[in-house]
Amino acid sequence: MRKIIFFLFVLIVIFPKTYALEGSTKGFPKKAPEIKNLITDEGETFSLENLKDKVIILTYGYTHCPHVCPTILGFLKQVEEQLNLKGYKGKYKIVFISVDPKYDTVERLKKYKKQNEYEDFIFLTGKKDDLEKVWKKYKVFVRDRGMMEMKHGNMIMKHRMVDHTAKVTIIDKNGYIREEFLGMYLPVESIVKDVESLIKE
Repeated sequence: MRKIIFFLFVLIVIFPKTYALEGSTKGFPKKAPEIKNLITDEGETFSLENLKDKVIILTYGYTHCPHVCPTILGFLKQVEEQLNLKGYKGKYKIVFISVDPKYDTVERLKKYKKQNEYEDFIFLTGKKDDLEKVWKKYKVFVRDRGMMEMKHGNMIMKHRMVDHTAKVTIIDKNGYIREEFLGMYLPVESIVKDVESLIKE
């Protein structure tokens, strides 16, 4: 009996239970495609290499978005707050890639970032051709619908509308996509746990 218990103990030590990520892991892990020629909200050229050894929380949207993008960013702000409370500030980075190069200039991104208190997020824009390459690599559907009328209570207001895939891509410290979270209503606790696990790897 003692031998069996000892054997089980050795198995647990040598082969500990691995943490199962809670997002969509189908097709992952795979090397994250390069992100070339995009510019940050500070006007600097961006590269994934700049964030080597950090877990990257990547999302996609545009600053004139009336609903979906602010909702996603709001959830990611909660993720940031919880990770920082756990002492992980500086070990991960939240990155936002624009799907609206026509209006999302560096100046616009910088203003949006400051107004909404996303100080530690990185916002990226660039030329349409360069952004289209990134969207394609990361399987982000984008369709510019221009100005459209939307009802707000008793009021009709015009909004710039760009249809796009709503998702978050998680990239580990070694530059591999590990999972994605689809949709605008993000499971904050799951993302926090997953990022924490990847930081500890």
